Amino acid sequence: MRKKSGSITGKILFDALKLWIILLVVSIFLASSSLWSQRAQPANCVGGTLNAPIRLEVFSDFQCPACRAFYLDVILPAIEEYGRRGKICVLYHELPLQAHQYSHKAAGYSIAAQRIGRKQWLAVMDRLYRTQALWALDGNIDGALESVISASDLEKIRKIAAEPSIKTDIERAIELGDKREVESTPTVFVTTGRNTQKVDRILPYQVWKDYFDNIIQ
Repeated sequence: MRKKSGSITGKILFDALKLWIILLVVSIFLASSSLWSQRAQPANCVGGTLNAPIRLEVFSDFQCPACRAFYLDVILPAIEEYGRRGKICVLYHELPLQAHQYSHKAAGYSIAAQRIGRKQWLAVMDRLYRTQALWALDGNIDGALESVISASDLEKIRKIAAEPSIKTDIERAIELGDKREVESTPTVFVTTGRNTQKVDRILPYQVWKDYFDNIIQ
């Protein structure tokens, strides 16, 4: 009887050890998956998650009135309604047009802010679009940002924006737009699964919403 009891005890210990190993492996996998997800999140993600079923790649110009309207009337509501639920990912690409006098400067400030931090970048982007009518008159972007960016961060942004690498990043962004045959702003590439569609005309938010709802269902 003692021998049998010892056998049972050994089996219990063995099963407990197996369970502990399984839990350890699962916890390591989940932790690594979470870390990978954070690293996979691109710097130009305005909102949502990269593994969302719908991805919008937006090519936009800060001095473009239609881009401003698209940002305020489509991007922000889409992020609020779908991005927070992990249903959409919005990726932003700078595409300053030659026709706009200060669009390159605005793009430079945006990229510079992005290098400092996501919080600063989103604040700069939002402010540039909301105050477009003001800084577009004289290029006083610093004045437009003073109310939403700290003096120290604004000084950092100003210095970074003057670096040659910023001009290089803008040129690369323009090259990407040319490669993808973007002829006007805003232009949006909508990817669902393996399908990508190019949208280069202005559509009201309700049209986008109906499309999103149809995909998500």
